[in-house]
Formats: sequence, structure tokens, C-alpha cells
Amino acid sequence: MAKPASVQNKIPVKESPKWLAFEYIMQKYGGVALIIIVCLGLLGLFSDGVLSSKRVSDPTHALSVKYEKMGRIDSDMNIKIETAATEENITLVLSGDLMEANEIKSLYPTAERMTSHNGELVLHYRVGALSGPFVVWLGVTPRQIGDHQYTLRSGDKSLNFNQFILP
Repeated sequence: MAKPASVQNKIPVKESPKWLAFEYIMQKYGGVALIIIVCLGLLGLFSDGVLSSKRVSDPTHALSVKYEKMGRIDSDMNIKIETAATEENITLVLSGDLMEANEIKSLYPTAERMTSHNGELVLHYRVGALSGPFVVWLGVTPRQIGDHQYTLRSGDKSLNFNQFILP
């Protein structure tokens, strides 16, 4: 009876100590590493969650932004903008990578006038007399991977914030 081709081959198998050590470490600690990665993902390190949620405000807390610091491409995210209504009219200017790196899906409340020029999104609101802060919700979908820098201005107040978008 003829032997299979794998047995007839007289070339010895070369074993690399480096890869054998790597295999040993992965067998020993791979399960723990996998559990840690899954837990970090559930907490939101890689997308929407507790570790990713971020709030930035100016020193007087008259202008603030709540957003997801880390996100995934093609996943919907919300940006919540709060500003103290000190005047009857409010103008919000969003600039930086916002228009280039994201697709804007929703805006609530709808602006009375909205313009886009040189990568800036300008929202004009007529709010009248408000007892509390004025809140704008912006729904975006990231279209580019990487670290994106944004700037929000309202009157003389300005905020800088960034998002890191993963594939």
C-alpha cells in the first residue's frame, strides 16, 4: 500500500521559536485579551457608549457640546449643542472638518436660515424669550476615517472639539 504524499515528503518542517512562543502566549492569555476587548467595546471605547460620550463647554458654561468622541464610519451619531439665549437671535457657526467629513442627516429645531460657505455651516435662529438654554440637535453620519477637528462659535463664545472615526 502506497503512503500518502504528506508522509513521503522528506523535507523537514522548520519550526520558528518566535512563532511557537507567540502561539503559546496566545493560547495562555488570548481568552483574557478577547474578554477585555469585548468589555471595552461594550463600554463604548470604539463607538457609542460610556467611555466615548464627551461634553465640552466654555469657561462660563454659556456654550456647550455633547458628542461621541469616538465613532465608526457610516454609523449615526448625535451632536447636542446648548447655548444660553441672551438675545432674540442666535447664530451658530460650525466649522473645521464637519462639512467635509460628515453627512448631516437631521437638524432639530429647523433653523430659520441656514447657509454653508467655505466649509462652515451657519445656522440662524430666532428664539424670542427663553427661560433656559437653547438646544440644537444635529444628526450626522461620518464619511471619512481619522481624527476630525471641529469649531463651534456663537456670538463671542467659541469651542474646539474633535472626533476620532474608526473604520
